[in-house]
Amino acid sequence: MTTGTEDKIFDTLREVITRIAKVPPETVVPDAPVSGLQNVDSIVLLEIVVTMENELGIEIDEEELFDIDTVGQFVAACRRIVEAG
Repeated sequence: MTTGTEDKIFDTLREVITRIAKVPPETVVPDAPVSGLQNVDSIVLLEIVVTMENELGIEIDEEELFDIDTVGQFVAACRRIVEAG
């Protein structure tokens, strides 16, 4: 079950990935591997991270990034930071 915050973060992440990686929004699902999405390489991933940090007013710890494999994990990490902040 997701929270309202998690839903908003997912919607924001989906929009950011869709815009930056130029992928169809329906391909951005919670269990999709972030780096496995079409057009997502390390440079694009960095741009996605920086854009999410700016959109949410957070800072994602570099070490936490290494533990993120899926879109859902990315959303959960952002939610933890937002709720802690």
